Amino acid sequence: MRQSVLLQRFLRHPAQVGALWPSSRALCRTIVSEIGVETAHQVVELGPGTGVITREILRLLPEKGRLLSIELDETLCMHLRKAFPQVDVCHDSAARLGELLKERHLPPPEAVISGLPWAVFPGSLQREILNAVLTNLTPGGYFVTFAYLQGLMLPAGLRFRRLLGELFPEISTSKVVWRNLPPAFVYRCRKG
Repeated sequence: MRQSVLLQRFLRHPAQVGALWPSSRALCRTIVSEIGVETAHQVVELGPGTGVITREILRLLPEKGRLLSIELDETLCMHLRKAFPQVDVCHDSAARLGELLKERHLPPPEAVISGLPWAVFPGSLQREILNAVLTNLTPGGYFVTFAYLQGLMLPAGLRFRRLLGELFPEISTSKVVWRNLPPAFVYRCRKG
């Protein structure tokens, strides 16, 4: 079911839904590891798609932890609300992260986890969303996202990596997750 929903949304909006196929369990587990989800009070997910990373976040999130998911695609939002009734799913832009947190009286997140297709975004949108993340992330908190290996060669992928280095003082990358289609790796960026 998840695969067909994602493929359908990709074919309709390829610049908004950046994947043909959901991320593998191996990639999802790498994304949520080593960033303190187990002790977080507030986590934000940007671009949850069909919810494969959402499921891994919820597996680790403590009982009193909260998850806010922001998805631009309305059909995917409806799918997520049915699949994860315990998650606050917003049909909105990730660039409005600060406003969405304020409207809900939520604290700054300790982790922002992104499934957004950064390599297809123009530089101005990359910067706008990352500035919203950096402004609202708690000090010492993590911003985590992933990139496909082939995206490293694209101008937008290179620009995104430079932008991360400009905004975050501490960045690490995971080993390549070969058990994903296509192979990918994870950026873990920590706010100073």
